[in-house]
Amino acid sequence: MFRLKFSLVVAITLCAAHPLMAGTFAVGSCKPKSPSFATISAAVSSVPPGSTILVCPGIYPEQVTITQPLNLSGVTDSNQNLALITVPSTGLVANAVSVFGESIAAQLLVQGAGPVSITDIAVDGTGGDLGCAGSTWVAGIFYSPGSSGLVNHAKVNNQTDAGCGVGLWAENTDGADKFVTFQNNSVHGQDGFGIFGSSNASTPNLFLSTRGNVVSPALGLIGIGLDNVTGSVSGNNVANALFGIVNTSSAGSLTFNTVSVASAGIALQGGGTVNNNTIYDSSIGLWFFSDGGVVHQNRISNATVSAVEFNCSAAIVSSNTINDAAIGLNNAPVGFTGNNSFTNTETIKGGGCAAALARASVATANTPAPAAKMGTSIWEWRTPASPNGTLK
Repeated sequence: MFRLKFSLVVAITLCAAHPLMAGTFAVGSCKPKSPSFATISAAVSSVPPGSTILVCPGIYPEQVTITQPLNLSGVTDSNQNLALITVPSTGLVANAVSVFGESIAAQLLVQGAGPVSITDIAVDGTGGDLGCAGSTWVAGIFYSPGSSGLVNHAKVNNQTDAGCGVGLWAENTDGADKFVTFQNNSVHGQDGFGIFGSSNASTPNLFLSTRGNVVSPALGLIGIGLDNVTGSVSGNNVANALFGIVNTSSAGSLTFNTVSVASAGIALQGGGTVNNNTIYDSSIGLWFFSDGGVVHQNRISNATVSAVEFNCSAAIVSSNTINDAAIGLNNAPVGFTGNNSFTNTETIKGGGCAAALARASVATANTPAPAAKMGTSIWEWRTPASPNGTLK
């Protein structure tokens, strides 16, 4: 009898400690054999940690907050494959705060949790424009500090907010290292950033991998931006931005990307490596905002102002192939040496830092012209990391 009572006590204790085991759940009615929920929000707040939530094709007008490890995945059913999160009829509300102080209205928020995997989910920001009121930014998917995980094969579009719209956004602050991957996503229609990763930690502790994405923010300031992170930007296709890719972190690596139709294809402030990228149909191919950076084996073509705008910065620029540029290397520092290949280039080396520099005209009305290096910074523009910037 004693053994029976003891066994019952142990069993009850274990059940209390683990009331539910991680399993597979559904949102919608396309998986009749799985426990199901009517909304994504109800599912992510109810299932055990580590569960998989299968989202049936349909439209889900809600803001979703995930606070535990899980897998959220859209599924195919009856020849349909779009699990779409849209703006609620009551509009978006702020549900997070950036490490830089601005409020964020995230459509899908991962809050201090991980790993959280988001796959085959679409997020549409149409109708969610807050006018950047109170410096509130709108984000499609936001991984807040302390979060980690993967966004794969997502469609994130139309996050507009008077210049404060971001598609995919990840942040971290002082504390443990966190790892976030954005891969194979379609990101378009933002008026701020397509993809942004940032940290205010004293030492970069957000490891952000951004690869294989198609990014076209259209009216946006920057396609892909890294700020104070250890990041890898590889194999992305970026178009239609003021700056295609921006790296303000010395630890960033930009490789095998294709950037087109931008006022500046790639901009560096703080260093990093830029290798084997293709940049074409841009006013400026590559623009330095500070010393530092290693730029090797890139192909730059049809640069209407200059292929490389040094802005009087010291950098390693060599083994690049430049074709069809008004100026190949502009405003290079005195004593610059670097072997690059030029064809169909009107002026191989222009400007010069020993003399007063004339501002070159850029073929976009809202694009500032390159200048001598005298405080020029990416942070002059309004970005998530510089919400009080004067340019936008």
